[in-house]
Amino acid sequence: MKKVKRLTALLLIPFAVALLMACLPVSGNAQNQPTVFAIVDFMKVKPENEGKYLDIEKNIWKPMHQERLNKGIITGWILYKVHYTGTDDPYNYVTVTFFDNQAKLEDPWKDIDAVKILPGSDLTKDMEETGFSRDLVKSRLIVRQDEVVPEGGPGEVKYIEVDFMKVKPGNEGAYVEAEENIWMPIHKEFIKAGTRVGWSLWGNSFPGGSDMDYQYMTVNYFADFSKIGMADYTAAFGNAHKGKSMDELGKKTDDLRDLVRSELWQTIDVVTKQ
Repeated sequence: MKKVKRLTALLLIPFAVALLMACLPVSGNAQNQPTVFAIVDFMKVKPENEGKYLDIEKNIWKPMHQERLNKGIITGWILYKVHYTGTDDPYNYVTVTFFDNQAKLEDPWKDIDAVKILPGSDLTKDMEETGFSRDLVKSRLIVRQDEVVPEGGPGEVKYIEVDFMKVKPGNEGAYVEAEENIWMPIHKEFIKAGTRVGWSLWGNSFPGGSDMDYQYMTVNYFADFSKIGMADYTAAFGNAHKGKSMDELGKKTDDLRDLVRSELWQTIDVVTKQ
């Protein structure tokens, strides 16, 4: 059992590194929505290990995430597959774990007993196979700044488009303001038109520093694949900003940030409150 605990601890080191929370500066939500924290783990899975990796996530880790949800430690967990990746890409799967309280980040596995959750399982083997099935490339702690969803919630989200933003020095406040005042109304129009079921803005907390390739992520939610790329920007802009220049507001945004890259993630598995 000591070996199992040691292996578990080794696997969770990246979580602990990201969760030195005592001095975390957290921005408030502009719309007075509940603050949401998320740990994003980026995984590299070799093609020959894909089936094994998915089996481990579903049958070993998902039950433990479910128990964390039952205990109120987390509010949800999602496994994503990153589409259009190849051998040169650093990751092809992502897990996201959600929290509603900063204090819960200090010990995100508190009182979780794997022996009780997985009775009869060889935990030493499970931990070893987890390590063999994938490489944990990096871990990020992000905080939600804002979100727009339809009344009653987004429903089942099958795909998300994740845009990584690099904000130019000294412009973080202006960038967030631009997202909320220029782009959030446009995303509301997309939701009304049925081309998306939600949008959110997230800020990176840890790791941080000037060498980070992005500080913010925006996320577009889609109910199905057919809606991707179907948004009518001209119509949405006209409804959201009547009498204003689309080119001018677009340039204002471009002057504040660079869109580093855009990725398409497919929802593979979920732990959430029913």
